[in-house]
Amino acid sequence: MSPTGCVILAAGEGIRLKSKTPKALQPLCGKPLIRHVLDTIGQIETAPVVVVIGAGRQQMTALLQDYEVQVAHQPELLGTGHAVMCAQQALGDFSGDILVTCADIPLVRAATLQHLIDEHQRSEAAATILTTVCDDPTGYGRIVRNQQGLVQAIVEHKDADEQIRQINEINTSIYCFQTQPLFAALRSITPDNVQKEYYLTDVIPQLLAQQLPVAAVVAEDPEEVMGINTRAQQAAAEQLARQRVHQRLMAEGATLIDPPSTFIDDQVTIGRDTVIWPGAFILGNTQIGDDCTIGGHVLISNCQIGNGVQIKHCSVVTDSRVGDGVQIGPFAHIRDETTIQQQGRIGSFAEVVRSNLGPGTTDKHFSYLGDAEVGANVTVGAGAITCNYDGQTKHKTIIEDGAFVGSDAAIVAPVTIGKSAYIGAGSVITKDVPPGALALVRGQQENIEGWADQQKRRDTS
Repeated sequence: MSPTGCVILAAGEGIRLKSKTPKALQPLCGKPLIRHVLDTIGQIETAPVVVVIGAGRQQMTALLQDYEVQVAHQPELLGTGHAVMCAQQALGDFSGDILVTCADIPLVRAATLQHLIDEHQRSEAAATILTTVCDDPTGYGRIVRNQQGLVQAIVEHKDADEQIRQINEINTSIYCFQTQPLFAALRSITPDNVQKEYYLTDVIPQLLAQQLPVAAVVAEDPEEVMGINTRAQQAAAEQLARQRVHQRLMAEGATLIDPPSTFIDDQVTIGRDTVIWPGAFILGNTQIGDDCTIGGHVLISNCQIGNGVQIKHCSVVTDSRVGDGVQIGPFAHIRDETTIQQQGRIGSFAEVVRSNLGPGTTDKHFSYLGDAEVGANVTVGAGAITCNYDGQTKHKTIIEDGAFVGSDAAIVAPVTIGKSAYIGAGSVITKDVPPGALALVRGQQENIEGWADQQKRRDTS
């Protein structure tokens, strides 16, 4: 069997999306459309792979550095046929078959593309079209076949008579071509249409006119080959992509209490017997271990979460690492490269930012730790804070192993609290505290006897 190359059409602006972001870079389930297509192509044996770019050239070029692909530039967006012409030079002397697909068809499965390639090579057709059958084909080009099952024509909806409009097999805009007939036909097509563009579909009548066979392979699931041209289609694709993620995670042993109300990105991995409650958002490059509980309306983004972790409802954890057995929340906020080591406890309404908390450390409710290096088995009392910002610069607080920080204490950085030291409740600490010492900063308490009764008499007089 001949080798198979691939051309991915990714130059479009996506005008109907009404976005400043080019179509290929639009997000779907946590990553750009083009990444979905490239990751799928990476599962089948195709080489070379050429990506045709146009809109958002600088961003696209940067993204494509993560993949072993050739890049072709379409300087003017003159249609899909013109885009494939732009790929010819990048293909060099390649003479095998060419799979042509689009960045805006992100849900097609690798098995479907491989089936298309296999059938194309088995039939020895000059071109093989991936089609699908849908209940409402309005607006799509119809596939007209002859008695042998080969393609006789692709008839656009606006050009079809009533008999052809009864056909519900449509073109998906994914093809497999023999290289030589493809580029020969591309040299013959013209932009004789309202848009003044070169259409790849015009290659098919060119091949048929030369009596070259054109075959078709049906994708069984129409949703798999849906294109994204509007915000409504983008939303529909998002829902389908997330359903796939949910199915994968549940098959791997995670429990999703209510999948439709749960939002999990494509790159996320979740361990066995972890329970995800309704309303959770788990985004980006996040890995969650076994036996965790992720509460309702929790947001986790770009995090590494260990085993046996409990993140209670309405907490936010972003860009951080959480060790085994940690408990967080409810209503806690962990962010910006924070590390909570094993068996740590973060209370309700606590915030931790750019800090490292050692094993067994407890950070009580309503507290704030910023730019802090906290040792093992430290207790930070309710309402205690690190004052890490002087109006111009962030400063570090160091709290060593076994220290105790009393409630409502304010630690003015830079400062070090020594091992097993104590900070009295309500103290404002501005100097280092030696190991094992008690630091206490308070005014002397004064009791005025009878003051309350005097106040009442004054109010009623």
